[in-house]
Amino acid sequence: MNRSPFVRLAMMGLVMFVLLVPLAMMYSVISERTARRNEVVTEISAESGGAQTIGGPVLVVPYSYSRTDPSGRVQRVFVQANSLPESLDISGRLEPEIRGRSLFPVVIYRAHLKIQGHFGRPDLAHATPSAEQILWENATINLGVSDPKGIARPFGVALNGQRQPFVPGSSDLGLFSTGVHASVVGLSAAGPERLPFELEIDLTGTRELRFLPGGNETTVHITSPWPHPSLVGAPLADRRQIGRDGFDVSWRVPYFGRGFAPQWTSHLQNPDLMKAQAAASTFGVVLMQPVDIYVQTERAVKYAVLFIVMTMVIAFLWEITGAVLVHPVQYLFIGFTMCVFYLLLLSLAEHAGFDIAYVAAAAATVTLLSYYWSWILRGVRHRWLMGGALSALYGYLYLLLRLEDYALLAGSIGLFAMLALVMFLTRRVNWYDLRLGPAESRRV
Repeated sequence: MNRSPFVRLAMMGLVMFVLLVPLAMMYSVISERTARRNEVVTEISAESGGAQTIGGPVLVVPYSYSRTDPSGRVQRVFVQANSLPESLDISGRLEPEIRGRSLFPVVIYRAHLKIQGHFGRPDLAHATPSAEQILWENATINLGVSDPKGIARPFGVALNGQRQPFVPGSSDLGLFSTGVHASVVGLSAAGPERLPFELEIDLTGTRELRFLPGGNETTVHITSPWPHPSLVGAPLADRRQIGRDGFDVSWRVPYFGRGFAPQWTSHLQNPDLMKAQAAASTFGVVLMQPVDIYVQTERAVKYAVLFIVMTMVIAFLWEITGAVLVHPVQYLFIGFTMCVFYLLLLSLAEHAGFDIAYVAAAAATVTLLSYYWSWILRGVRHRWLMGGALSALYGYLYLLLRLEDYALLAGSIGLFAMLALVMFLTRRVNWYDLRLGPAESRRV
C-alpha cells in the first residue's frame, strides 16, 4: 500500500465519492416517507376539512340592463353588484386535535368563529353598466369557505334584524368561489344606510386557518391552547402572546392594506386578478408540529458529507501523528456506519420522537465506531479518544439542527474552528518527506 499521504488522501476522496450512493438513497427514503405523510394529511383533510380560508361576507345585489347585439336585437343582461362590509370583526377560538394513521400524526382543529360588522346601503346609481332594474328580492349575502365540508353544523346570519339560514353554494365573486349564501330580506334603495350583520360558524380544518380582510376596517382576534403557532400572511399581527398555554393573536387591517376595491360588478371583474389579490391579502395561523421529523432528518442528511469528511480527517490525523495505517476498506466501513446513522434516526424518530431517536442513534454509532477504532489501533485509549471526538461531532450536529436561525453562523464558526485545529495539529509536519506507517517499514 502506498504510504504517500497525498495518494491516501486521493483514496479517501474516492471512498467519499462511493458514500454518496447511500446518502442519495437516504434522501429517497426521506422523500418516500414524507410523501406518505402528505398522503395521510390529504386523506384526513378529505374527511374533516382541509386548510380553511374565510372570505367575506359579500353582499350581492343582482340587476339587469339592456344592450343591442350586432344583429340589432335588444337583449336583457343580468349582472351582480358586489359590496364588502364597511367594518368587519372576527373573533374565535381554535381547539386543536391530533389525528393520524399508522405513524403519521396530523393536526386538525375545530374553530368557533363569531363574525360581525356592517354594510353600507348598496348604491347602484353609479354602477357600470347602469342598472335599469334592481332585483332587491334576489339579494344574497355570501360567505367564502374554502372547504365547506368542514362546516360542522347549520348556521345563519342576522342582517338588519332579519335572520336567514345559510345554504350551500356561493357565487363566483372573484375573491372566492366556494362557500355558502343566505337570502337578504327587506333590502331596498330606501332602506337604512347602515346594515349590521352577525353570524357564528363552527368549522373544522387541517393545520391552517386564514382570513380575507373584507372590511374597510378588519380586525381578527384568535386564541387557542396550541403552543406552536406560525403566523402567516401579509399583515403583521397587532398583538401576539405565545406561550406554553397557547396563543392569543390579533390583527388589524386598514382599508389600504387589503389590495382590492370595496365594490365591483360581475360584468367587469377580472377573476384571475381578483384571486391573485385575494391570495396576497390573506393572513392567519398555522398549527405547527413542534418537530417535523422528516424536515429535521433531511436537514441532518444535508450535513452528512461535512461530518463524514470531518471524521475521516480525524482518522487521518491519527495516521500522521500515530504512525499507523488505516486501510481504505476500513475508511469505507466507517463511512457506511455514519450513513446508517441517518436511517436509524429516521426509523426511530417515527416511533419515539426526534430527540430520543437522535440520542439513541448517535450513541449506537459512536459506540460502534469507537470499538472498531480501538481494534484498528489495538488500544483502549484510542477508543475513548475517538468516542470523545465523535460525541463532540454529533453534539455539534444536534446544535445545528436546533439553531434554525443561527445554523449558518454556528456551522461556519464550527467549520473554521475544525480547520484551525487541523492546521494547529499538523503545523510541524513536513509534507514533502512525510511517509505514513510504522517507522520500521519506512526504512525498508
